[in-house]
Amino acid sequence: MLKVQSLVKSFGGLLATDDLSFQVEPGELHAIIGPNGAGKTTLIGQLTGEIVSDSGSVIFDGKDISGVPVHLRSALGLARSFQITNIFMDMTVLDNVALAVQAHAGHSFHFWKDAHKDSSLRIPAFEFLQQVGLEKRAERVANELSHGEHRQMEIALALATRPKLLLLDEPMAGMGSEESIKMIAILKGLKGKLTILLIEHDMDVVFALADRITVMVYGRGITTDTPEEIRKNPEVREAYLGEEESRA
Repeated sequence: MLKVQSLVKSFGGLLATDDLSFQVEPGELHAIIGPNGAGKTTLIGQLTGEIVSDSGSVIFDGKDISGVPVHLRSALGLARSFQITNIFMDMTVLDNVALAVQAHAGHSFHFWKDAHKDSSLRIPAFEFLQQVGLEKRAERVANELSHGEHRQMEIALALATRPKLLLLDEPMAGMGSEESIKMIAILKGLKGKLTILLIEHDMDVVFALADRITVMVYGRGITTDTPEEIRKNPEVREAYLGEEESRA
């Protein structure tokens, strides 16, 4: 589904991604981990088109999208959650997702009153809310939701674009333990239904969810393997997981 080939991006004398290569299989939940400064944020920008690579290529669903702009990558089926769109805080949760369904259908310039009443938009929007556990909050105004519920809602907005690949950028950031448990359950429910690339610092989350993991250090991918093999890899433990993890 995704093939990253020899990506390079430098900022001045700093190599943020350095000959980075990996691939994500269809239906896989693939995690990217690495210490601060490993290049994960730059990689995300290169995948979404927000950052232009110095060299290398990004092959998505069999197409070279290296020179494709951000909005067209989304149209091809690459969705980035949490920064994919703004939540309209004065609208209901359901109206927000219905608007995202409408925009993806190519009718973003239709009057909102049409989308507000249109069952062809609201029915799928409600189904997306069910997938993220927010169906009981559908008629609440978005600004009444908690931080964790906003994160759930943002996944629903991403799902409304019907992506082939969902890029999740630190979905657990700022969450308490109860909210994190709920998010893990949501991601487990999505796993296998679409391809997911997960960028996450929480190693418990990564090892609970990932089919395979790519480890980045100083812009390079040092290995890609299953969670079990990553745990045992001495180079990974030294570079990222630390002595505490190596004893786990």
